[in-house]
Amino acid sequence: MESLINHAAAALNTILGRWGKKASPEWNISGELCSGFATDKTDWDYYPNINPFIKCDCTDSNNTLCHITRLNFRNNYLTGPIPPFIGKFTSMQYLSLSLNPLSGLLPKELGNLTNLVSLGIGSNNFTGGLPEELGNLTKLQRLKASDNGFNGKIPEYLGTITNLVEIRIGDIVNGISPLAFISNMTSLSTIILRNCKISSDLGAIDFSKFEHLELLFLGNNSLTGRLPDGISSSLKAIDFSYNQLTGSFPSWASQNNLQLNLVANNFLLESTSDSTLPWGLNCLQQDTPCFRGSPKYYSFAVDCGSNGSTRGSDDTIYEADPTNLGAATYYVTGQTRWGVSSVGNYFQREDAKNIIYSSQNFQNVVHSELFQTARMSPSSLRYYGLGLENGNYTVLLQFAEFAFPDSQTWLSLGRRVFDIYIQGALKEKDFDIRKTAGGKSFRVVNRSFMVTVSKNFLEIHLFWAGKGTDAIPIKGYYGPMISALRVTPNFTPTVRNGIPKRESKAGAISGILIGAIVLVLAALFGVFTLIKKRRALAQQKEGDSNLNLDWVMRFEIILGIARGLIYLQEESSIRIVHRDIKASNVLLDTNLVPKISDFGLAKLYDENQTHVSTRIAGTLGYLAPEYAMRGHLSEKADIFAFGVVMLETVAGRPNTDNSLEESKICLLEWAWGLYEMDQALGIVDPSLKEFDKDEAFRVIYVALVCTQGSPHQRPPMSKVVTMLTGDVDVAKVVTKPSYITEWQLRGGGNSSNTTSS
Repeated sequence: MESLINHAAAALNTILGRWGKKASPEWNISGELCSGFATDKTDWDYYPNINPFIKCDCTDSNNTLCHITRLNFRNNYLTGPIPPFIGKFTSMQYLSLSLNPLSGLLPKELGNLTNLVSLGIGSNNFTGGLPEELGNLTKLQRLKASDNGFNGKIPEYLGTITNLVEIRIGDIVNGISPLAFISNMTSLSTIILRNCKISSDLGAIDFSKFEHLELLFLGNNSLTGRLPDGISSSLKAIDFSYNQLTGSFPSWASQNNLQLNLVANNFLLESTSDSTLPWGLNCLQQDTPCFRGSPKYYSFAVDCGSNGSTRGSDDTIYEADPTNLGAATYYVTGQTRWGVSSVGNYFQREDAKNIIYSSQNFQNVVHSELFQTARMSPSSLRYYGLGLENGNYTVLLQFAEFAFPDSQTWLSLGRRVFDIYIQGALKEKDFDIRKTAGGKSFRVVNRSFMVTVSKNFLEIHLFWAGKGTDAIPIKGYYGPMISALRVTPNFTPTVRNGIPKRESKAGAISGILIGAIVLVLAALFGVFTLIKKRRALAQQKEGDSNLNLDWVMRFEIILGIARGLIYLQEESSIRIVHRDIKASNVLLDTNLVPKISDFGLAKLYDENQTHVSTRIAGTLGYLAPEYAMRGHLSEKADIFAFGVVMLETVAGRPNTDNSLEESKICLLEWAWGLYEMDQALGIVDPSLKEFDKDEAFRVIYVALVCTQGSPHQRPPMSKVVTMLTGDVDVAKVVTKPSYITEWQLRGGGNSSNTTSS
């Protein structure tokens, strides 16, 4: 076979020489460029260790001439500009120059490569604008140009390349671009236009016509207006974070299979726990309304990626951070103390997780378990401190690399490089955990920064700018990672809520008993008031010993229990989960008659695991789905049970009563049926001749929010109280929980009130 000894071959050799590279002997046998692995029928992905690499097509009619169709120079350390004679590769279909420090202007000769199907120039240092000649690439299906220093606006001619299925452009340093150029690119499956200075009315784009669109990332722009009325049913992840969007949420925002990140916009949320989206979005808007001007906390600590809280070297309790965030979503703790947000999808890897694990011991640290989990992100990872008292703080970020082994293998060549920003200011550029640790994995690295909190809000941002390796130990493995973080004040706080400390077992049990007493006393407030009233009435109506609770007393009991739970969950030095909130454990019997009980003290459980066991224990009918089915216990399980107790208190009946007609046997199922028919007050105890209808509505609606299937959709107790008292609007309950539907499919939701241990 005669090789291609012509201008293209000469150009390739010149390019290789200019960049200090040589043609690999595996595809350059005896000076024949199109030979060896370059001519077989496999994709170059089968040879991950050959770089640079080319592929040739040698199937012309005479089988004597070869054309270079693929050129892969990605993930090298190539510097300088792209030489203009790149335009001589007119048969090229795939050109990848991503992940290099290439710089300068893009040559207009790229427009000569009219057979290009894929062009990858992302994660370099290119400047200037995208040349108009790129409009000649009408066969182009994939354009990846993110993480550069382009300026000017995105050229409108890109809208004429209607074959594009993937467009990735980002980090345009100046110039304002419209979004309208994508309107006719309806073949797109991936749109990533992050940080492109796009200023448009988002609602003006009809996203429902993008039938193949799966990823839509438009974060860090200047988009205005409302969310679009419709989207394609194929969409899996949407990032509209860090824009200027307003308004309310369309129905598609609550799709169960859709990941949606709306952090840092200007949405006017109807309540602090709108159940259409995961809890806490209101705390992550541009104006950060949670605790603005009324701080609640002075510190927090997070064990990133961990399923449970962990003790640090100074007995600090690092809170769990177990939520798998995916491509575009966020999480805020039930106490609204802190939150986390992640954006990005791993290129060439669909099964990626953003929580990673290692069971090995780590060097130079006493408590190795703090570093056995870490949170990772393919692009942008942010942690937020909420409701912090203003002042100067120390932010301690803790890292330990464990993906790249300390061995003489290619796996040890992995490099993780990312940037660290705090409060929007760059603190470390090109931070490399392993390099900072002396080239060692499994060695802890601490980074400490002094920052100022001035608006009761703190943002820690770890950002991948396209540097380092991206296919070690496997393809699509890159991005920032962090093991733990701790934020502490450099002043004497005036608020009371800080990082909890690990107490002795005796101290923990003491704290539990104190919490129990507080909750009992809170319930007694309503009950004793009732008893006093009963005695007064009894003097007027001798012999009448069967008086029912009036509405005022029922509401006071509900508020009293709620305030007691606030202490257990949010104000105690240890976080306490009761595990068996029910009427008989809050001083009421099944007929709602006041009584003295043991409050179910045997069921109290310290979330920091210093007391009793984690086995499932509680009363069926009050158990949250995640606890009953998977044993996952948190304060949200008590919130679920409290929701059931609220409904019982309103209805004057237990949660299950087999003596009633079938539709009323299960109180939750009956309440949902009435709610869906706009007859929610139908569950109110018929013995109540007078009651505050607005107040009863609020209690019922709050109860339905508290008994949502997902724990993340249940508000924290402090928010429950503000909704009950009318200080904030009650969240709208949009969909019936799936567990109700499952009960109905199984023939009813009959739950016996027996205890399971």
